[in-house]
Amino acid sequence: MKGRSAPPDRVGALLRRCVLGFGLVLGLGALGAGAASRPASAAAATALPADAPAWLVRAAAAARNASYSGVYVYTCAGITETARVTRLRNASGDAERIESLDGSRRELVRRGDEIHYFFVDSKTVRVDRRVSGRSFPDFLPQDPSVLAAYYSFETGPVDRAAGRAVQVIRLRAKDGSRYTHEIWADLQSGLPVKRRVMDERGEVVEQFVFTELSVGERVSPRQALPGRRTGYAGWTVENASVEEVRAPSVGATVLPPAKAGEQAAMAFPEPRALPPGFRKLTQVSRTLPGHDRPVMQAVYSDGLATLSVFIDPDVARVAGHEGISQRGAVGVVTRAVGDRAVITVGEMPTAALRKVADSVGQLVPR
Repeated sequence: MKGRSAPPDRVGALLRRCVLGFGLVLGLGALGAGAASRPASAAAATALPADAPAWLVRAAAAARNASYSGVYVYTCAGITETARVTRLRNASGDAERIESLDGSRRELVRRGDEIHYFFVDSKTVRVDRRVSGRSFPDFLPQDPSVLAAYYSFETGPVDRAAGRAVQVIRLRAKDGSRYTHEIWADLQSGLPVKRRVMDERGEVVEQFVFTELSVGERVSPRQALPGRRTGYAGWTVENASVEEVRAPSVGATVLPPAKAGEQAAMAFPEPRALPPGFRKLTQVSRTLPGHDRPVMQAVYSDGLATLSVFIDPDVARVAGHEGISQRGAVGVVTRAVGDRAVITVGEMPTAALRKVADSVGQLVPR
């Protein structure tokens, strides 16, 4: 992660595991959608949605329900990375495998909400549970109409991306606390094959695009299996314990004392400056490998962008690393607040994220 004050590796791991929903934040540059001719015959042969809201519904359903396998590339801030992703949806449930194709060998395998992260070069596997967040191409809410208050929907041209005829859809941010998104949805399947995130100046913050893609029955269940299938002999296995603390509708969660001898429990410090539309989805307690005290995480979302607030009972772990860091659409603000560390991670512009982070105050006795 690049930034003016890079957070410690532990914070980066929390970002990858908890916020984005997978540990391999990968992808690579774009096949630009230029002045390609419109494939009118393809559009005429299929009954296609007539407007942007209907296209968003179709794209969200395809990403959630289809089986697919392909290679996509991710670009941000001059960095390009590549991943092979397989998503399998059948009667047995939902399975996913993401394999890095650049740099150190990394792999994610998900079955339902259980995630295994394989770091092949160091022979380490981390077992975790998905709390929130979705990854490309499954990033839209099941009911995209919930976004209408905060984004304007626009239908662009029929174009080409990833070698396919696609419909361009724009979700234009109505305020400065979120990004504008462009989506290229496959005419045949509805699956998003390209996604571009842009700031208020129209500059591209990050981009995902498939370069190879198979959708439907041609996807084999074997493609979703981990590369390592012979057990973990000789590997280090790390288990992160994740426990739902209290349903968001019940109210503030009580945190245990941070140090031995403390008498008062503390209430989770809810941000006082959440952007309009962000609501609390869940709150969990995470016991990370090698740490004896849990880190608290609260997750908020407007249906598209995700924001997490972490409360670490050991402020010493962020000593010398306070500040803000940004990679692509995701920013991290790290602060010492009393004897605890507050880490705010969000898919939003830097100014909006800093405002949220600054509104997370001291933990107070209940």
